[in-house]
Amino acid sequence: MSGQEILSDKIKRLALQFLIKQYANHSFSPLMVNNELQLLDKDENTLKNSLQNYNCSPEHLLTLPIVPRHDPPLCEIFLQKFRFQNKENPVSLIVNDFSDCINRFFSDHYIIATDASKSHVSTSIAGISCNQSFSYRINPINSVFTAEVLAICVAIDELAIVDKDILILSDSFSALNSLKNLNIHSTYAIQRLASKLFVRQTFNQNITFLWVPGHSEILWNEKADSLAKNTTELSQFIEWISPEDVIANLKNNPT
Repeated sequence: MSGQEILSDKIKRLALQFLIKQYANHSFSPLMVNNELQLLDKDENTLKNSLQNYNCSPEHLLTLPIVPRHDPPLCEIFLQKFRFQNKENPVSLIVNDFSDCINRFFSDHYIIATDASKSHVSTSIAGISCNQSFSYRINPINSVFTAEVLAICVAIDELAIVDKDILILSDSFSALNSLKNLNIHSTYAIQRLASKLFVRQTFNQNITFLWVPGHSEILWNEKADSLAKNTTELSQFIEWISPEDVIANLKNNPT
């Protein structure tokens, strides 16, 4: 009997994961008819009730955008090209080499720095440019990886200007590396970011990404890090939630 109950719970979890993926796949789901997901009432209620445990609803799930094939690549991403990107170097050398890199190669770019923070009680994202900044709380079920990607998405929407090429600084090697290796298996957050880059590309605006080592006293990164860590309960809340993070939580915390 005990084994049957465990199997029953697993079947329910797998069914819920299927529903989450279908909702997130949106236009690409075989259950989509006339731009509406065709779910049985009981399945729709199951999905809504389960997501309520994470203080969200199906509408808050990141959905799969349409990203056309792109050649050449959507953007340039520098992860290990410059000397300051070697974290083994002394901090003073990293700072000096970073300044030299910006002056030599990116002096005509509009600079934006992004970061994310996650504690046992909250998850937040932030971004800063020379003109403005933002900091938001997001659903704590989101992973640090998702948060870092969403921070970049918001930065493109809120901080980018239209008359200059953009340089985005991020200390998330994993996020930038995933974007560099974009494919059909990329996360929903990465796919969303790619769709934003495609839109910018259609307007002939170039966005370049530069990985910066965290906690290396690079001022841009330090300011973004401080903004992300200093969000409060009064900070604006963005309700996006990653389907992969919900599914991972379901697997790690079976009922």
